Amino acid sequence: MRLRRAILIGAIVACAAFLVRSTTALCTGSSFEQQVSWAQIIFVGTVTSAEAVSLPNTIVTRFWFSMVRYVKGGGPADSLLLVEEGGADGQYRIVVEDGISFRIGARYVVFATKGYGPAPDQYGALPCGYGHPFGIWPDSGSTDPVVHLFSSHPLLAFDGRHLVVLWSEPWRPETGIWAINETGRPDYGTPPPRLPLPNLIRAADAEFEYRTRDLSRTPGQVKAASQRIRTVTLFPHQDPGTRVSEEEFVRTLSTVIESVSESPGQTDGGLH
Repeated sequence: MRLRRAILIGAIVACAAFLVRSTTALCTGSSFEQQVSWAQIIFVGTVTSAEAVSLPNTIVTRFWFSMVRYVKGGGPADSLLLVEEGGADGQYRIVVEDGISFRIGARYVVFATKGYGPAPDQYGALPCGYGHPFGIWPDSGSTDPVVHLFSSHPLLAFDGRHLVVLWSEPWRPETGIWAINETGRPDYGTPPPRLPLPNLIRAADAEFEYRTRDLSRTPGQVKAASQRIRTVTLFPHQDPGTRVSEEEFVRTLSTVIESVSESPGQTDGGLH
């Protein structure tokens, strides 16, 4: 009976991972603005406790958040519950590919919604999207909490059009990243230059325009895509030393949410 149960659990894991992969695939090409639109609530909160619970054919983990501030939507400030598929109940463990988990004691910015997973009546982190949940804790060598993309890479700037993130691995030739100057001219196999942050952002915009030249997009589609929020990745040797605090991130995110609310037709997926 135990072997049968173990086999059954293995089948559930495979199924759950497949479902998550399928959901993520549906989000391929979606813009940051669309993810903002999909989220029923967006909040900042600190994880105070977690509990794994067995449900029919799966295990979920309940995460409780306190000191909650809502950037979109609303709810209780003292205790908000998120339910995520996956976890261990002491006898079995469910591992969901691309699943989302949280560290007790850490603070996060979370895009959340209902209607997904094994507990559709409860809020869960948006099952797709780029960068979230955003972790908030001190960067190495610092005591001030700062925002991290993918809960691991520190955010260097967020101006409402660009999420500038610091990658943890150093640049290598096999990385395949181009160094693009501000005219869009590529230099293959060369480390991206260390420049002032505004110059690096302009170079990233030039790279985007260069990459879209050969795509089957109308000028209008390219223009619309260029106005969406994009991620700019810098390597350690390019680190300008800037970081984004919770207050700064929330302030800029609030303007994005307001813009999305005023222009719901502009949240369709596309180049980003």
